Amino acid sequence: MALNYTKISKNTSLQNRIVQDPSFGIIALLLFAIILMTILEPSFATSGNVTNIVNAMMTVSFLALGMTIVLIAGGLDLSVGSTMAVTAGVAGKFISYGIDMKVAFICALAIGTGIGVINGLLVTKLGIPDFIATLAMLGIGQGVILLWTQGVPILDYMNETYYYIGGLKKIVGPISIPMIVVVVVSIALAIILKRTKFGLNLYAVGSSPFSARNSGVNVDLIKISAYAISGFLAAIAGIHIAGRTTTIPPLIGKGYEISAIAAAVIGGASLLGGKGRVIGALIGALTLTLTRNIINLVGIESSWQAIVTGSVLVGAVLANRASGEFGKKLNRRIRT
Repeated sequence: MALNYTKISKNTSLQNRIVQDPSFGIIALLLFAIILMTILEPSFATSGNVTNIVNAMMTVSFLALGMTIVLIAGGLDLSVGSTMAVTAGVAGKFISYGIDMKVAFICALAIGTGIGVINGLLVTKLGIPDFIATLAMLGIGQGVILLWTQGVPILDYMNETYYYIGGLKKIVGPISIPMIVVVVVSIALAIILKRTKFGLNLYAVGSSPFSARNSGVNVDLIKISAYAISGFLAAIAGIHIAGRTTTIPPLIGKGYEISAIAAAVIGGASLLGGKGRVIGALIGALTLTLTRNIINLVGIESSWQAIVTGSVLVGAVLANRASGEFGKKLNRRIRT
C-alpha cells in the first residue's frame, strides 16, 4: 500500500505543484485568450503587435515589481504613476538641455528613489497612513510636472541611443534593452526576497509589524527601503516610457498607479501585506497589457474599456483563488 502511494505521489508531484501554484488560473486564462485571439484576429500574432505588447508590458512590469515589494511590506504606493511622470520629465528635459544622457538618467533615478524615501518617512516617522501619504505625493508629483512643463509635452530629447533604451530598436534579434533590464531586475528581486534577510524581513513586517518589531526587526527601515525600491523602479519605468513614446505629455503617468496595483494583485500579492512574488507581478503585467491590446484590436469603445479591464481584474483574482482551492483539494485527495 505504501509502495502504491509512493508511486502515485511521484507521478503526480509535478502536476500537483503546477496546479497549486497561485498563478495557475491566470496563466490558463492567458493561454486561452492568446489561442483564441490568434485564431479570430490575424493581426494579433503579427510581429508588430507582439512588439507593442512587449514594450507596453515593460513599463507596467517595473511599476508592478515595485508595487509588489511595497505590498509585501504591508504598504501601498499610489504615487508610482506621478513618480514615473516626473522622472520621465527629468530624463527628457535634461537631455534636451544638452546634459549627458548618463547624468540625466542618474538624476532621474535619484529623484525617483528620493520620492520613495519621502513616502516611507511620511508613513513611518510621521505616522501618516500610506494611502494618504502616497496619494498626497501623487498630487504633488502631478502638480510639479504640470508647473514645470506649463502643460506642454516635452520634445526634442530623442537620439539614437534612446530608441534602444525605449525598446523601439532591438539589440539582438527580438531582444531589446528593456527586456534585459526587466529580467535582471526580476532575478535580483527574486534573490532578495528568497535568499536574503532583508527579503525575509519584508514578509515578516507585512505579515505582522508588531511581531517583527518584537523579533528585533527595524520595521521603519524595512518599510522605507520598500518605498525606496518602488520609487527607484518607477524611475526606471519613467526612463523607459520616455523612450517608448518619444514624447512626454505632462500627464503621462496618469492611471498607472492603478495598473501597478492591479498587476501586483493579479499576480497574487495581498493588499493586507506579507504576500507577493516577482513572477506573479510579471504575469499580472502581461495580463493587463494583453487585455488592453485585445480591447484595442477588437475595437471596443473607450467608454467600455475601463469596465472590461475591471472585469478582467476580478476574473483573474477569482481564477487564482479557484486554482489555489483546486490544488488544495487535489493535494488532500492524493494524501488520502
